[in-house]
Amino acid sequence: MEVSELTLKLIIILTPGAIASIIFEKLTIHKKWTSFQFIANSILFGGISYLLAQLIFYSFGQDQNLTHFWSNLPSKEIPFNAVIKAILASIVIGFICAGIDNLKIINRIGKSLKLTTKYGDENLYSYFLNANNVNEVYIRDINNNITYHGIISSFAENTEFKEIVLQDVKVYDYTSSQFMYELDKIYLSRPKDNIIIEVPFII
Repeated sequence: MEVSELTLKLIIILTPGAIASIIFEKLTIHKKWTSFQFIANSILFGGISYLLAQLIFYSFGQDQNLTHFWSNLPSKEIPFNAVIKAILASIVIGFICAGIDNLKIINRIGKSLKLTTKYGDENLYSYFLNANNVNEVYIRDINNNITYHGIISSFAENTEFKEIVLQDVKVYDYTSSQFMYELDKIYLSRPKDNIIIEVPFII
């Protein structure tokens, strides 16, 4: 399939936005993006990357014409210098936006202004385990009469199962709370409606 010059230019121009989107997607917790969402976010991040790059280089006297890139968009000319600058800016933007999302800065500002009570976009399972004071947990496996006590190493979930890895694990009988044995690490996968996680008081 032959790619036209304008199509090639469009692909190259969207590269900074795609890089920022990939960084943001990898570092944040959310449902998997659709192709449309990825393209839309790439366009948004790309526009921000070009604006930031142009402003930064203009402020240092290295880019005297801020409108040059935008005025040449309809042409077939590929602005490689602008794309490279935007790629550098997109890396910074990807990390900053991921930090803003993970630290819930926008939600905190909204709560402080009494505009929302929403805690974030991720589900409550991820929000709960991401809390700063959630490290040591008890996981109750009532069906198998077992309690796991350990430190959270990592966790994930999909539409059917919730997964968690614990380290420095102590295993107890659930009914009697009698100690059974110890493990260095354990991987647990349970149906999403069959998992109980408790956080002990920190003394």
